[in-house]
Amino acid sequence: MKNFVVLGGGTAGWFAAFELRRLFGAGVSVTVVESPRVGAIGVGEGGILNFPAALVGRYGIDLDAFLEGTGAVFKLGFEYIGWNNGRDDDVFYHLFHSLPTEGDGRVIDGIAPYWSMLAAHGIGIHHAIYSLPFVLANASQREVRSACEASGGLMPWSLHFDAHRVSAWLKLAGMARQIETHVGNVVELVRDAESGHVHGLRFEGEERTMPCDFLIDASGFARIALQKAMGMQFRSFTDCMILDRAIPFYIPHPRANPHLVTSALAMNAGWMWQIPVRERVGCGYVYSSAHLSEDEALAEIETRLGHEIEPMPTLRFHAGHFPEVWVGNVMAVGLASGFIEPLEATSIGQMLGQLVMFGETVAQSQGVVPQSTISTFNHRNLLDWDGIRDFLCLHYDVRRRDTPFWRDVASRPLPTSYTDLKAAWQLRTPRPVDFNAYRAGHVLHFDATSWFSVGQGVGVVPQAAAQADLGMLPREVVRFAEAFLDSVRIRNAATMHM
Repeated sequence: MKNFVVLGGGTAGWFAAFELRRLFGAGVSVTVVESPRVGAIGVGEGGILNFPAALVGRYGIDLDAFLEGTGAVFKLGFEYIGWNNGRDDDVFYHLFHSLPTEGDGRVIDGIAPYWSMLAAHGIGIHHAIYSLPFVLANASQREVRSACEASGGLMPWSLHFDAHRVSAWLKLAGMARQIETHVGNVVELVRDAESGHVHGLRFEGEERTMPCDFLIDASGFARIALQKAMGMQFRSFTDCMILDRAIPFYIPHPRANPHLVTSALAMNAGWMWQIPVRERVGCGYVYSSAHLSEDEALAEIETRLGHEIEPMPTLRFHAGHFPEVWVGNVMAVGLASGFIEPLEATSIGQMLGQLVMFGETVAQSQGVVPQSTISTFNHRNLLDWDGIRDFLCLHYDVRRRDTPFWRDVASRPLPTSYTDLKAAWQLRTPRPVDFNAYRAGHVLHFDATSWFSVGQGVGVVPQAAAQADLGMLPREVVRFAEAFLDSVRIRNAATMHM
């Protein structure tokens, strides 16, 4: 294969092009096709931990140049407001973290003693996270970067960014790597009659056909390859994930420095994201159209914020994914392969994880990839989507019943893969072994401590489960955990009196 084509010039498309160039070097042609009619989707985006790992580690992007060129800012996790009772004083955090080690209560048989000690006493386990004081103090970008570099890995981070600026910056970086671009509207994927493989692309108003040996479809919600050209069946998650609209908009920064977490504010029929970049905050109300009209959603936004907004066009989506994303010589990534909703920045995280899995598959196969390996790839990718779906189901397994939406969410059937875990967590806290089914040999996006953080925050993991953990630990370990609990109480008391 000599001619690789990436269909779509958004974030997913450019990262896919970087992966192809990394895999095959300068001996092949990599072309990103951009439509003049379609722009990048997103008003404020956020990554998870695999974003900086890909950006800096895998693809060798200079962090300083990226920050300067895109206005991106550091992100330390997620903040949830009003998810249990709708009030602004109902707050919990899911902060990025490293797995507990010797220094902060090492894991013993899957139990994180310090975390369990906090949870057993009704204290949020985010108080065990190194980054919490920086979030609460609204630390500056310089302070956060210095702390991250000095922490020895105890303060992992990701980034908040504007998708439009990132796509434009990645394009310049890609062109410097001899990745070509072509602007045009695709009217046909030319396919072989027997194999179904794509061997060319035809464009509106152009006579020549662009040759193609392998196609990566990053065409977003247009889903040109799998849906339009191949008619592949979509696997819907709408039985348990009912949000299907998003109204994006911008607001000025409400703080002296950009907030260090993605805020997720619970609303009457969904939730509102607030994602800071350097100049402003990108926001959006993600809601269920079965419970709210667009006008009602706009009115609720303005009531919640206390001022008028200038909304951008409403985005429509359908929760789910394609069970097979690699078919013949075509692979779909990003929105072209599936989407659930923006919560927990899973879309970009899943895309990057899939590209890593693709790269490992091709490299370890030395480019000779049998169909059985492709089938295994697709199965692993499906399990990844299952894990994301179940993790998001956890967020909506809350106690509030004050609006029709939240009552409807509570009555929806949940996947048995999630309810089985929930039943176990009534007796003990989440364990790494619980998530092996989602891992399937590749990196897990959200480990046991992420599930513990959110599970405690929404009340799915009760205090009794953490208390049971402590009863399984050696007494000496429990004493160390009790000392840590005392230090957290002292620190919290001092903060309250400042």
